[in-house]
Amino acid sequence: MSAACRNHIARKMNPNQRKQIGLQAMNCNITRVANANQVSRNFVYEQKSKAVKGVELAFTPAPTDVLYHLPVTLEWLKSFVLGLVLHCKASIRAAQKMLEDFLDYSMSIGAISNLINDMSSVANVQNQSQDLGQVTLGAHDEMFAYNKPILSGIDIPSLYCYLLSQERHRDADTWGINLLDLQKQRFNPERIIADDAHGLRSAHDLVLHDIPCDYDHFHISRDMMDMRRYFRNQLCSAETEYYEAAVATEDAARHATRSKYKKQLNRLERRFNLLHRISTTINILISWMEHDVFNMPGAPVKQRRELFNFILQEFEKLSDIHPHRIQAICTKLRNQRDGLLAFVDVLDCKFHDVANRFGCSVDTVWDICQLQRCEYYGDTYHQRSLPILDKITEEQFESIEDEVLQALDSTEKTSSMIENLNGRVKSFLRNRKQCNQQWLDLIRFYLNHTPFKRSARPHRVGKTPAEILTGRTHPHWLEMLGFTRFKRKAA
Repeated sequence: MSAACRNHIARKMNPNQRKQIGLQAMNCNITRVANANQVSRNFVYEQKSKAVKGVELAFTPAPTDVLYHLPVTLEWLKSFVLGLVLHCKASIRAAQKMLEDFLDYSMSIGAISNLINDMSSVANVQNQSQDLGQVTLGAHDEMFAYNKPILSGIDIPSLYCYLLSQERHRDADTWGINLLDLQKQRFNPERIIADDAHGLRSAHDLVLHDIPCDYDHFHISRDMMDMRRYFRNQLCSAETEYYEAAVATEDAARHATRSKYKKQLNRLERRFNLLHRISTTINILISWMEHDVFNMPGAPVKQRRELFNFILQEFEKLSDIHPHRIQAICTKLRNQRDGLLAFVDVLDCKFHDVANRFGCSVDTVWDICQLQRCEYYGDTYHQRSLPILDKITEEQFESIEDEVLQALDSTEKTSSMIENLNGRVKSFLRNRKQCNQQWLDLIRFYLNHTPFKRSARPHRVGKTPAEILTGRTHPHWLEMLGFTRFKRKAA
């Protein structure tokens, strides 16, 4: 028989026939086994080698440090790659190296990119199918990645991200289109907190004009802190220049030189006194604004507005003397007054409900709110609580205080959660040379369906933002993308 015929017969043999040839070759002559089965001697040698290896493996003692064996399939490798790029925030090349170094498997960069794009399409279907009617308090913001704006939105109580869109512009039209798309998913929150971005607020007034859009306290507080730091530095510089000029005046030998330094000293003294007055006044005004106006536990609405107006008037007086930086703060405070104090109106509505339920005056509820500024069970707390206990019973006091604490905890005045979201999203973009909408859709899906390992609020631990928002459980995010998770067999 020709060699071609023998090769043809060998290729058509099934695994069981090959095994029988390997077993025969271990006990008989190679040539005889090859002639009997009409195959080549090389083919018989190959089957014998496999049989010998199988016998050696069967009698080799199992290593004691192996925890369990993992069936590696192509589907598992794809889920492993997704875990690397999402859990570990690895780049595509890093995921490629992990497969090569630890799993001895090669996957091209294009295959990994196609996998991410395919999973992004599946994730976006899940994103678009989410009902946003349960979003109560939203926060909107903008961030930039690779010189392109990314519009973001999050539900503050649940931390569910309902908007993460890369755009070419951040004007009113772009924001308006995104808000209209959100309304198709029944997006209708009670309130929204945002900064003073012109495009964002113009689109909100056009599309969501019935929903209040409060101003975020973080940005105005940061601007005031920057202004305070600037005048403190100016004061230190003026003080240094004044004392240096005083020393130079004392050391001057000639009368003409001493007269020249004295004139300069008088000018520096006037500048130092002016900056000292401005810096001291700014310190006091900002302290009042932060601790008495913007602080959640505090005075009722009327008193806060009066104090806000007084602080604004004092800033305006300072701006007449030194307009640099102070004039800009005055303009922001004047334009944002209602939005910055909106949280006090929300508290007042909640406190009116508490007062109606417990049959007391709303002033009593505000007194209990202001009492929360004192150290709990401290001397000041006891002294200020005595007049309140003269109006209501101790049981009512404890019940109203619990309601006040719950109202304070559920009222927001900053969009810090959206800033936190922007920081988390940027960590996914750090190891990539570019960003596209498909990648953002996958990130958004991952963040919304990954449980929190820890949180300052116990009710969030072990739950995903989607579960907190809807109150319903959902499968693991890998299973939602169509993968089957590996699970060890019970011992």
